[in-house]
Amino acid sequence: MASRKTLLAAAAMALVATAALLQAAASKKTFTVGDDSGWDIGVDYEAWKSGKKFKVGDTLVFRPSNAGQDVVSVDEQSFHDCVSPDNAQVLSSGNPVAVVLGKSGHFFFICDAEGECESGMKLAINVR
Repeated sequence: MASRKTLLAAAAMALVATAALLQAAASKKTFTVGDDSGWDIGVDYEAWKSGKKFKVGDTLVFRPSNAGQDVVSVDEQSFHDCVSPDNAQVLSSGNPVAVVLGKSGHFFFICDAEGECESGMKLAINVR
């Protein structure tokens, strides 16, 4: 039978581990891209992301305002050029989509509907 000290030490370690798990879960955030304006032309996504810190485990929710708007994950050059390469990952076509940020790095999203990206419907973020 374990001693009282051993049982107390085990209970303390379990409590510390549980607290760490709860803190990690609580630190994950969900961001609705564009807030109430959603994923649409006319939204200043540079201003929207200003002051936000994106971390591994956070979630971005894109809510296109109409069926013609999509969410495409692209590389940096495609982001700047507003083009969707053949191998680009289309995350959504007109429907809301949640994107879990599973690793650190730079992420680039555009709408490749005609003229939308050029009108500012694109988002670049840095995840830490």
